Amino acid sequence: MKMNSLKFKIPLFIVIFAFFSVAITGIFTQRIASEGIQQKTLDKNLLISEMIGNEISTYLEDAKVTVETASNFSSQSFGDIDNIKYEIFRIYDNFPYFSLIFYMNDKADMVFSKPSNDHVKKKSYMDRSYYWDVMNTEKTTISPLLISSVLERPHFIIASPVRNYSRETIGLIGAGIPLYNIQEIIDKTQERFNGRITIIDRQGSIVIDPDIKNNSDKIVSMKNQDFTINEKSTNLESVLKDKRNVVGHYIEDNKTYYSAITFVPGVEWMVIVEQEEGTMLAEASEIEKKLSALMVVVVIIAVIIGLILAFSITKPIGKLVKNVRNLSVGIKELDFTEGQNDSINEVTELSKAFSEMSIILNNNIKELESSFKEQNRLQQYLNNILKSVANGIIVFNNKGDITIVNRETEQITGYSLKEIKEFSLEEFIDRLDITIGEIFIDVIDKGNVFNDVELTIKNKCKEEISISVSASRVLDDKQQVIGVVFLLKDLRERKIMERELARDDRIKTLGRLSASIIHDIGNPLAGMGNLIEILKDNTNDQETKDEILEFLENEVEDLNNLVISFLDFTYESKLNKVPTNIEKLLDLILNLLDSEMEQKDIIVKKSSLETPILANIDRRAIKQAIINILKNAIHAVDKKGVIYISFNQKNNNLEIIIEDNGKGIKEEDLDRVFFPFYTQKRQGTGLGLFITYNIIKEHNGSIVVESEFGKGTKFIISIPIKEQ
Repeated sequence: MKMNSLKFKIPLFIVIFAFFSVAITGIFTQRIASEGIQQKTLDKNLLISEMIGNEISTYLEDAKVTVETASNFSSQSFGDIDNIKYEIFRIYDNFPYFSLIFYMNDKADMVFSKPSNDHVKKKSYMDRSYYWDVMNTEKTTISPLLISSVLERPHFIIASPVRNYSRETIGLIGAGIPLYNIQEIIDKTQERFNGRITIIDRQGSIVIDPDIKNNSDKIVSMKNQDFTINEKSTNLESVLKDKRNVVGHYIEDNKTYYSAITFVPGVEWMVIVEQEEGTMLAEASEIEKKLSALMVVVVIIAVIIGLILAFSITKPIGKLVKNVRNLSVGIKELDFTEGQNDSINEVTELSKAFSEMSIILNNNIKELESSFKEQNRLQQYLNNILKSVANGIIVFNNKGDITIVNRETEQITGYSLKEIKEFSLEEFIDRLDITIGEIFIDVIDKGNVFNDVELTIKNKCKEEISISVSASRVLDDKQQVIGVVFLLKDLRERKIMERELARDDRIKTLGRLSASIIHDIGNPLAGMGNLIEILKDNTNDQETKDEILEFLENEVEDLNNLVISFLDFTYESKLNKVPTNIEKLLDLILNLLDSEMEQKDIIVKKSSLETPILANIDRRAIKQAIINILKNAIHAVDKKGVIYISFNQKNNNLEIIIEDNGKGIKEEDLDRVFFPFYTQKRQGTGLGLFITYNIIKEHNGSIVVESEFGKGTKFIISIPIKEQ
């Protein structure tokens, strides 16, 4: 048998695998079992500690209730010593809780006790903490461990106040809790527990300890043993101070002891249940021995089964290899003429599967070739569509890389397809000076769809081109976002058409304005002619002539203003847009109008922008538009009126808000404020707001008026901006 043959390798592999699998499983099983038993033991010890604490708490609570009952009966005797003595002696004789019971007056003198001890009758017990606890709190208390002066051995005292008819504390009833009663509670558990159980009171005195006899006449303090809890070092004093149930261990005489510590409810005594590590793991050691023997048996069985299984596999595989070698060149259906029996039925099925697989593989190859051709056809079809679309199409993936771009994008931007495909999103924005970064984020993160957002870009030749941008998500078959598609539409031809239409509309408006202005000029001229005739009459005094001349001067000034306003409207100039600091422009305008506002003591309250804002505007036109609005506000407010000016940035637009507290505009007149010749001023031309409206529109902005008659008016101007 060759060592590189499967007949050798498979049996060897199965034997080695079986051996190591069983060995590793056995080792881990032993370790898990050991750790499980140890943890189970610790949990059990913690449960024992809690159970002992609850039993002691129940015992103390019953004793406490008994003493309080005696105290209440004694209080009802209103200080009758005989009744008090009868009551407490009755309790002592009938209840097994107490080793001593006594009555102490409010001066800490023991009046009587049972059993009695003559040498303590005249002794003052001012040094007893339970006396002061009762006198100060007037509540039942349990003392720390102390040496009884009557019995001359350690015990606890439960003390409860005795009151007179005025509810004043006139003394206390005390009852001694003997340690042997607590020891009896411990002994019930100790009989079934292979370990140590210790009780420590709240001051660190040992109450119960297997190494200390209960009839001792001394109080022994606990040893401040170093202790490890959750890999952190501490000591018993800290545990007693924290009063938390814990499980930990300490090392003494090279032995490790595991302790479960709980506290007795109500009195905060510490219950320690501990076992030496060897005792805890005795059960685990026994299980380990049994597992070791079982492992040896399992390994032997696994080796035998592995060998049998290995040979049962290699024998039919050898026959299959022999038949496969008979294949001619190419993939054909396998032909088996021998070995068609039940013992190798699976190998026969495997051979047939090879044959079927070869046929399926040939079919799949043909389908793959057909699918590849169809894919190429669809790709070519898509490319033809992209070339034929009249708008620019550009697709970014989630990382901001360009994946698809068409020829129209090349025409709009002036960059070649090769150059555009090398741009990242940031480079694309920077090269074209196009603000689509926020649109990209909104589409990716929020799923917003943008339609026909008008923007201005700079092509490769640095020419400004107006375009509209539409954007939406690109989703895959699983509806996952894989990118953003932008549709770029060249608006140059449309803008030319809009300007032509605006010019036609302007000509029509000029016709209407001409008719109106002829009417408005005709009336004053007729009046002026009449006044000139009066001047020719030499019979008029000088005062009358002066009044007529002043009137003629005012009429001429009004006609001049009307003609100038008309010329402002009819004069069509190309806007000279430059980046302009809006806030500085407002300050300049306010300085120009300062004298007019001072005449009426007008107060201007202007807010400031946090950061400077630049807007691409025709400085002269926007200045004139804002002056027209401010002059209306100055006319509308009374003396000492207020004009408010504020700013609000919304996306790529800046709002200039001008508000006054003047007389306002009637609701029925609001729709006509931007009409030519609408005015509320006696000497107004009615063209100011009309001209303002047209200036704002020429800047692709908007102007809105809000007013409440008698309260004031607000104009909101919105114009495109460019951040500095």
